[in-house]
Amino acid sequence: MRQTEMKLADYTSDNYYFDFDLNSGKYARLKLSSARKDFGNFSGMGQILRSPRAGKVLVASYAYDDDAWIAIGNEKWKLFDQCYVIKHEETLAGFICVLSILKDDQCVKKFTYFRRDWMMLFDPTYDHMDFWLANLPVNFVHSESISIQKQREDFIRTWTKNAHN
Repeated sequence: MRQTEMKLADYTSDNYYFDFDLNSGKYARLKLSSARKDFGNFSGMGQILRSPRAGKVLVASYAYDDDAWIAIGNEKWKLFDQCYVIKHEETLAGFICVLSILKDDQCVKKFTYFRRDWMMLFDPTYDHMDFWLANLPVNFVHSESISIQKQREDFIRTWTKNAHN
C-alpha cells in the first residue's frame, strides 16, 4: 500500500511542520524539536490561511508520485500542468486575496482568504517580495520567464531529493 501521509514545512515558521494526509486533506500542525535549518525530510510547504467562507484551511504545494501538486483543503490539482491557469489577485484594498484555478477558461476553484501580511499598512518599503514571503499561494502562479516544464522539474527536484520520510 502506498504511503499517503507526508511532512510539509510550515511556510510561516521554522519551528513547526504539518503532518498531512493526501487523501483526506487532514493535517496536524506539530512543533519540531529544533528549528528547521533546511528542507530535508519535507515533501513541500503548507500554510494555514483564514477564509471568510471556509474558516482555517491548509493550503499546500508538494511533490508526490513524480509530480507537483497544490492542495486547498481536501482538493488537489497538478501544480505545473498546462491544462490549468492559476491566478492570484488582491481585492478590497489588498486585505482579501483570491486564488483562482481555471481549466479551459472555466473556474474550477476560487479560494478567498485574508492576507497574512498586515505590514503593508505600516511599512513604506513594503513590496511584492514581502507579499510573496508571507502568502504561499503567490508561489502557485506560473512564471512567464521560465517554461512550465522547467518550473515543474525544479520543484520536484527540490522536494524529492531528501523527502523520503
